[in-house]
Amino acid sequence: MKDNDKLVALIRLRDILYFGVRPTVRECGFSTEIIQGLVKEQLIQSGDKKFGSDPDRFVIEAILPAGHSFISQQHAFRDLHNLGELSHPDPVLTTAKRN
Repeated sequence: MKDNDKLVALIRLRDILYFGVRPTVRECGFSTEIIQGLVKEQLIQSGDKKFGSDPDRFVIEAILPAGHSFISQQHAFRDLHNLGELSHPDPVLTTAKRN
């Protein structure tokens, strides 16, 4: 799974969990494979309702500390990348703005 996909999934889950909802895989809008990948990497904790089909059976209990760390790291990497773009502006764009 790509880091960007993980980031999107974790942020969406964080927002859902913030409101006290324990969503099922189906309610999250993610495939079972994405959720299983996040569980396998120990980024989230899932629970089992013990009934229903797979997308309705498993609920997301929490984002684990590693998941919150992943979100923070990705934001930091993006901030560094954006900072680099500001400190090294494109000379073509800079010249065009002056004219």
